[in-house]
Amino acid sequence: MTHREARHASIREANSVLVQSAYIAAALVCFILEITTKPLHVELPCDCDDSLNCMETRERYKPKPHIFSRLVYMWVTPAIDNGRLQNRYREDDLFRVPRNISGQQANIEFLADWDTFGATNQQSLLSLLVKHTSRDILVSGVYMALSATAQLLQPLMLKKTIEFFREYGHKDGVAFDEGLMLAMGMGFLGLVRAISYQAHWHVLMKPYLWLEKVLAALVFRKTLRLSNESRVTHSTGEIASYLGVDVGVLATSINYVHFVWEYPLRIVVVLYMLYQTVGYSSLVGVGLLLLNTGISARIARYVQRHTKSYVNSRDQRMQELTETILNIKGIKLYAWQAAFISRIDRIRNSLELAALKHVGLWKSLLTLTSSLVTVCIGLMTFAVYVIFDGTSHGQLSSQLIFVSLSLFMLLEEPLSQTPTVVSVFINATRSYYRICKLVTSYEIDQNAIIREPYDRDAPGTGSSDVLVKVEDGSF
Repeated sequence: MTHREARHASIREANSVLVQSAYIAAALVCFILEITTKPLHVELPCDCDDSLNCMETRERYKPKPHIFSRLVYMWVTPAIDNGRLQNRYREDDLFRVPRNISGQQANIEFLADWDTFGATNQQSLLSLLVKHTSRDILVSGVYMALSATAQLLQPLMLKKTIEFFREYGHKDGVAFDEGLMLAMGMGFLGLVRAISYQAHWHVLMKPYLWLEKVLAALVFRKTLRLSNESRVTHSTGEIASYLGVDVGVLATSINYVHFVWEYPLRIVVVLYMLYQTVGYSSLVGVGLLLLNTGISARIARYVQRHTKSYVNSRDQRMQELTETILNIKGIKLYAWQAAFISRIDRIRNSLELAALKHVGLWKSLLTLTSSLVTVCIGLMTFAVYVIFDGTSHGQLSSQLIFVSLSLFMLLEEPLSQTPTVVSVFINATRSYYRICKLVTSYEIDQNAIIREPYDRDAPGTGSSDVLVKVEDGSF
């Protein structure tokens, strides 16, 4: 044995000792945590006393949770108890909301920027939204990239692990430590992916809440400032739809923003890895993928068309319903209830539900085609490899099958969820232009309104300073 070989052997032996020591230490820590006394938080039956039967009941009711369950319920249980004892949760019982999305701070900053730089065209609103949410979106994008990288590395680790099991004991120079390191590496990649993926959603929740807050404030303030000409084009029902539907749809779309680049990138990388695994047979999967993309794009246009019809019908129904409620006294006075109910039912059943039915059918077809394409890609790729190739990357062995199947599973999520992402952004685009149409409408002349400072909590404020006062009012 040469000096270099002896050195490498000593390094492998040292690594083996370190790995085995770390494994034993982790097992010992878990064992100590498991055998510690666990607190009793389960209420016993009301008729339980100090008799022998009660002792058996107490032992039977005694919980034996593992360490992870105890780590969770050590703070969940007090939170549940607070809500049960107080009959409701207070703001102090919950976690603190970040300052930039709590209170009036977010509304004040955004509305000030809108008054300064926006209020002119549709692009101004988009640029302001991007300006205020870009930092959190970029940070969540880093977490998403880390999660996607760990997920794409797992099939490679699986390939190395299968090679280790095939060669261990049959070929010299294959140490047990290599397999142990591969197994720990797969576990580490899974842990990294889980943590980074949850961190991505946690960071992305801040711009989601911020969007809901500032868009609702912008729509509400604009409603109070609309001119008489603008009020004709925006009915009360439409404004209620802006606040109740469009703001939520536009805010929800922020949760899908990273899938726009992550899904195509994952598809390209997985197809390249499939090419490295099964050769030119993977081109069959590329062809089926392109065919599915064309079909999905065609179906998405139908979804967009019927979604637009559904939104218009919903606004028409909300307008009729709002006008009916506002004039309910006159309607009941002249006994016109049946006529107005029939008008609302006609819009609801003949227009809105019909459009909603078509939207559901086309979305179901879009989901079906995306779900079937994953299975078809796998079957056709293996069939073409067995019939026309079978030699370039070896026979259809367990290693080739398992690695290819793991890669096909990585294709399942982007192919099945792409219709959902497309549908979300179609609805978000529609809601964005509807909100832009409202917030860029003409306002009343602000100089024609006299605004005097008024502080109801000031020490010198008396009854003569009250602006509006209602005495003996009744609803």
